[in-house]
Amino acid sequence: MMDPNARFLVFLKKLGDKAPAFKLAHVHVSQLPPAKKSRDNITRAIGIFSDLKTKFKDGEIFLMKNLDIIFAAKDISRPMMASVCEFVQQSFIGQLDVTFTNVHGAIGEFFTIFELSCQFPEVVAWAEQMAGYASVSTPAATPAPSSSEAPVAAKQPADLSVLSRIKDELPRTDISSMLFNQAVYSLQPNGKGVVMWHEVYMSVQVLENMFCPGQSLTANKWLFADLTEELDTVVLRLLADPAERGNRRRMSINVNLSTLASSRFLSFDAELPVENRHGVVLEISKTDYMENIKTYHELLPFLRGRGYKLLIDGLSLPHVAALDIDGIPCDFIKLFWSGQDEQFQEELSKTIAAKIRARKTPLVVLARCDTADSIRFARDMGIKILQGRLIDHMVKKNIPI
Repeated sequence: MMDPNARFLVFLKKLGDKAPAFKLAHVHVSQLPPAKKSRDNITRAIGIFSDLKTKFKDGEIFLMKNLDIIFAAKDISRPMMASVCEFVQQSFIGQLDVTFTNVHGAIGEFFTIFELSCQFPEVVAWAEQMAGYASVSTPAATPAPSSSEAPVAAKQPADLSVLSRIKDELPRTDISSMLFNQAVYSLQPNGKGVVMWHEVYMSVQVLENMFCPGQSLTANKWLFADLTEELDTVVLRLLADPAERGNRRRMSINVNLSTLASSRFLSFDAELPVENRHGVVLEISKTDYMENIKTYHELLPFLRGRGYKLLIDGLSLPHVAALDIDGIPCDFIKLFWSGQDEQFQEELSKTIAAKIRARKTPLVVLARCDTADSIRFARDMGIKILQGRLIDHMVKKNIPI
């Protein structure tokens, strides 16, 4: 059997005139600590790329000798490649920050995407090194700008002492003023929007203004993730009270899997009448799902048996195109509209639309529908469940969507 590093070099050499049509992703698994380079993580990552490979001509996956993963595909868009690589990154390290300098000289990048139309010689030189055919070191390739760079926070990040104080004060605080609702609508053939449920969510801005004005709670992902577990508790406690729950019979709640596995959720569940449980959608972030797949599958029979619906939150259209969404046992997936979604290639858009129209479950929710473009896009894609400020306005004004 050919050495995998040599096989990658042979693949590049055989591309010939086709090389400019290819993009290549290099996932730096080798630079992770041993615990993160598990067989399960690597198998899951290769499975994600395998799903993507079936969608693009001449796609190839290489597991290098050092456990790095390389994926190459023809005619794939950069946003799609980046989105799937982010999904792979989450499967390995979740929300952990990347601090190492990778072999291509970039700091803090878990994956590097190359455009072979302009970086082919550099990639070949690096592949020759990996295969042992280069006698001297070659210049590192310059990676293209990352498409996932986070915006700089305008506020000073809150620290651990602030987090501890908030967690201490939350149980004694009336949070009802921080809870907001936004409807999720089913689009009818006559253009009317019918409410399916209301998403109940905590306003982080109000929380910051109340507890730490001028500081950002979300700047530190790990601290905020820890805080959300405490927020889950107070939100569930509030919604378990019939007087506070009011007429919220059909609602969705953003909740951590760790909370669903706790006694806190069992108490909430015990307080809900049967008819209320059947109207509750539990929204679980894609990151939480990817990091805790085993927990999700263990909880699934209980949650469905009690009548709850499950929603995986925060996916993107590239995920729909590249992944086997039907393989995720849930009732809904939620996508966030982005103006970039209009830029998909026509053929790829048709593929996505066909997948969405053909699916009975999970159903697709398009959120952040705040522009006319987002509504047109939903119609083109066959998405019939919408959420957003513009939809709210149109329904209230009785304007056909």
